[in-house]
Formats: sequence, C-alpha cells, structure tokens
Amino acid sequence: MLRDRIQKQTYPQRKNTATILNYLEELVLINAKEVGLVPIDQDNNGYQDIPLPFGRIVSLEVPEEAVSATMMVEQGAVTIITDPDSDETVSIVATSKKRKRTLPIPVVELPITNSSAVLRFKENGSSPSINSGFGLANQDIFELVGSENLKKFRVIGVQENGTPVLRIQFYKTAQFG
Repeated sequence: MLRDRIQKQTYPQRKNTATILNYLEELVLINAKEVGLVPIDQDNNGYQDIPLPFGRIVSLEVPEEAVSATMMVEQGAVTIITDPDSDETVSIVATSKKRKRTLPIPVVELPITNSSAVLRFKENGSSPSINSGFGLANQDIFELVGSENLKKFRVIGVQENGTPVLRIQFYKTAQFG
C-alpha cells in the first residue's frame, strides 16, 4: 500500500521527472555504472538534424517517451556575396566647404558582446531573438533534461551568412527500454 502511494507522487513536484521509486532506480543504475538513459531510435524521431536559417524560430519535435536530449551545433557554410562587376563600381564622395558649429553629443556606452553564437535558445517557452537568449557557437554541446523543458525549448538561427544545423539525439529512461 505504501509503495502504491509513493509511486503516484512525483519527485520533486515538477511533473517532468520520474516518480520517487523510478528516481531511486535511476540512481542505482548510475551507481552501478549502468546507463540510465537509452537513445531513441531514428525511426521513432529520436535523432534530428534541424537547419536554422537566420531569424527563424523553431520548436523541437519531441518523441513522446523522451526525457532528455543532447544537442550539438554545427555552423553553417559561410556564404560570401561578392560584386560580380567590381570593376564598374563607382564611389562618390560628397564634400562641403560650409562649416557648422555643433555641440558635442554625449556618448552612452551600451554593452556590446562579441558573440560567436550561431544560434540562441530559451527553455521557458518564450521566443528567443537575434539579441536575446543563450547563445551557442560552432561545435557547442548542450544537454537538456526533462520532458517539459524539451517541449518548451525554442531556438533561432543568428548566423547571417550561413545556416547552422542543430543535431539532436533524444533519450528515454532505461525503464521503458
């Protein structure tokens, strides 16, 4: 009777973690050096490659049994646009001899980041933007745990001259394996 009561309570009331007994089982597996998570087959949408064009917000297609994911970022091939007719380019410089007195403009320093991010993400269900969200760069690896976190995950491509790819492997618990 106590066992049935314990299994129905989530731990720790987050609705996206294993029950207390399942949680303890996972700890035993980890302690025994056994894997507590099993990769979901590609046929069951367990592995995905998601291209992220600049400015496009994407949610994950999460398999039903997924409880975590490992994500890796690969920077898109850089596209450099060159002027096909560079020899016909004309530069015009405008000058004026009239001088105007101007007052100095106060300079406000804004925080500027020198980010190498090719994508940005948020885990709380709100949409990231090109300036807001956690940034990931080329070859970064990120672990996301919890089915609710997987469902709320949003990502946007912020590489202007290429399309980065987010490579994702979803995992289920060994209990469902």
